[in-house]
Amino acid sequence: MRYSGQERRRYARSRRGFPAVVDDGGPGVLNHIDNISANGVLCHTVKPIPLMTKMSMALELPRPNERRIECEGIVVRCEPHDVGDDHFKVAILYTKIGEEDRDAIHEFVESDTANGNGGD
Repeated sequence: MRYSGQERRRYARSRRGFPAVVDDGGPGVLNHIDNISANGVLCHTVKPIPLMTKMSMALELPRPNERRIECEGIVVRCEPHDVGDDHFKVAILYTKIGEEDRDAIHEFVESDTANGNGGD
């Protein structure tokens, strides 16, 4: 089913990228965040990660909301990066995240969107 121009996302997202992503022994190296929401994250990897792969992650929110978020997620999308340089965009939906951590991400996104870094 296709949506015609309506927002499907439950949570707003920040488009401010940041580099600090740690992957705890997962199948790919998460090396950059493209955007983040309280529901999931879009990262870059150097190799593809199969759909439905479970991952443990530690995300470092940048200032002013500096905080280390430890969570688990599942890969819901993996596509080649537009640049075509053997990198991939990987969408990860959180499956296990503490409520305080989800709130911290939500506050980060709210702050960012107020400063013009929000997404559609």
